[in-house]
Parts: sequence; C-alpha cells; structure tokens
Amino acid sequence: MSYFDAASSAPLHPVARQALLAALDEGWADPARLYREGRRARLLLDAAREAAAEAVGCRPDELVFTPSGTRAVHDGIAGRSRGGGAPVAI
Repeated sequence: MSYFDAASSAPLHPVARQALLAALDEGWADPARLYREGRRARLLLDAAREAAAEAVGCRPDELVFTPSGTRAVHDGIAGRSRGGGAPVAI
C-alpha cells in the first residue's frame, strides 16, 4: 500500500513529542491569563514560536499557529487576497 498524504498521520518526531508532552504537563493554562500557570504557558508558547520561526526562516511575529492545516491554508489565502504577504501559518 502506498500512502502519499502523511501530513496528519505521520508519527511525531521525538523532539516534537517531547515538546508536546512538556506543554501538556506545564503549559495547560490559558497563556492570555496573568496567574502563574498562565504566565508559564505564555513562556512556553513564545519559546515554541521563536523556535518554529527560526526553523522556517521568519520573524516570530510573522508566524501564526493554527489549529489545522485547513485553517492555515484559509488564512494564507485570505492574507494574499488582501494584497499583503501572508504570515507563515503552522
């Protein structure tokens, strides 16, 4: 069997798995909140954004995390249709 679309079914890279587990353990709170757990979640989110931006070669403020690949495509199309450069969506 050949399966050519592994975008959402490929196993996680070990480093990605480790980051996910850390986020689940330590970053479960709302990063927009000011209590201790929220601030910790914000630090984890900001660090993830910086690492991802470096990996794809953009500034952290140009990178947007989306809940799905479909949403990333929609955001990219919407950005281009407004005449501007679309942010990098992950």
